[in-house]
Amino acid sequence: MAAVRLSALPAITGEPDPAGADCVGCGRCCHHGPSTVTLFESDEVRMGPDLLAQYTVLERRPPGFRFVKNNGHACGALDVSRPDHYPCAIYEVRPQGCRTVEPGSPCCMEAREKGHLGDSVLFLRSDRAAAT
Repeated sequence: MAAVRLSALPAITGEPDPAGADCVGCGRCCHHGPSTVTLFESDEVRMGPDLLAQYTVLERRPPGFRFVKNNGHACGALDVSRPDHYPCAIYEVRPQGCRTVEPGSPCCMEAREKGHLGDSVLFLRSDRAAAT
């Protein structure tokens, strides 16, 4: 399978708001290649059949993973209709994988620097990771 070349957004410097107030203005963690956001059964239940049909794709080959649709460089649920404004169309029922990325975590900071989701799998901020 050929590697997907992501079109990066400009880098963002500085620390993000720990409460996520600037996430909609950033959206870098939502810019990634296909088959990135996997759904769990609990995600499927939370989303319901209509949203699953609209925003997800089911792999045909076993084991039949379900992923959020992707246009090749960004999440299919990301509203990109306004420049520098990236709201999630399914935010209230978003998959667990999306809920896991905390503002200021290594994953978040790498995405802000690269302009798209990177390779980091460290989703919690260091001050919270030590508490778990």
